[in-house]
Order: sequence, then structure tokens, then C-alpha cells
Amino acid sequence: MAAYAVTYNYVPETEEMVAVRPTHVDFLSGLHEQGTLLVSGRLTEADPLGALLIIKGDSVDEVASIMDGDPFHAGGFVAERTVRRWNIAFGSIEGAE
Repeated sequence: MAAYAVTYNYVPETEEMVAVRPTHVDFLSGLHEQGTLLVSGRLTEADPLGALLIIKGDSVDEVASIMDGDPFHAGGFVAERTVRRWNIAFGSIEGAE
């Protein structure tokens, strides 16, 4: 398995987005407990606001498919998403090539 960097650019925050956030967090928590989501967090010093997630997977398509299940993505709160293989030059993540 390899590591993939997933970036999100969010739409401007709405009340509906705030209401969906707990299910988004539960979704990511479940991926983390499974060992699929290695690390994640919101990017706060950018416009638009977004997030960086490091996901373990076998291909860009597989990781994109996994992330399609994110309630933020399904709800239309992610304006742009990228999924790219991350070739780690220094350090390591257990189980990632």
C-alpha cells in the first residue's frame, strides 16, 4: 500500500455544513480506526479553507472511491478535491511504501 495526499477546498461554510460536520468527523474517525486514514486536519491559513488527509491505499481511484463516502463530499461541501500519490522522501508511515 502507498500513501496518498488528499486535499479539500471547502465551499463557504453554511448552517447545513455545520449540521453535517459531526457525520463527517465520524466518517473520518472510522477510517482512522481502520488504519486507512493516517493523519488529517484542516488547513486554516488558506483561502478557501480546506483540509489535508493522508490516506493509505492501492491507487488514486481506490482512495477517491473511499473519500466519495465522506458526508462533506457527498453533501457538496467540497468545492475541489485532489488525490495524489505521495512519495515519502524522509521519514516513514507504517505500511506505506
